[in-house]
This record gives sequence, structure tokens and C-alpha cells, in this order.
Amino acid sequence: MTHRFISERRALVKVLVEPQGAIVGLTMTTYSYLFIVSHRFVGLKKIRTRDRVVARAGYSTPRVVSLISELYPNGP
Repeated sequence: MTHRFISERRALVKVLVEPQGAIVGLTMTTYSYLFIVSHRFVGLKKIRTRDRVVARAGYSTPRVVSLISELYPNGP
């Protein structure tokens, strides 16, 4: 069983904490800014909000990092 904490109470700030890492997202109309802390990556990523990257990655921090690398090889 994987333990995750997901907070989406505020439309602007979203938080995901799980054993493999954490993501704090600042969601705007066009772009979202994700601050990611995991074993492989620590940093800030800018993504398109409509791509729903975190949901498509199954709320898994390592999969989010991989999916961002696939979708945005040269940035958003």
C-alpha cells in the first residue's frame, strides 16, 4: 500500500507528498510551475496546465519527472 498526501483545496496551490518524493504546484491559467523533490531530481519545472502531467503520471513523483522529459524535451 502506497501512502500519499494530496491537497487540492486551493485551486492555485497543489501539494503531493509520497514516499518517492514531493511536488508543490503553482497552477495558473496557461502554465503550472512544479517544484519537485525526488531521489533523481530537485528543481523547478514549467509545464502547460492543460497537459495534466501529474494526473497522467498516476501521482507518482518519478513518473512525473519522466513524463515531463518526454513531453517537453526543449521546454514548454
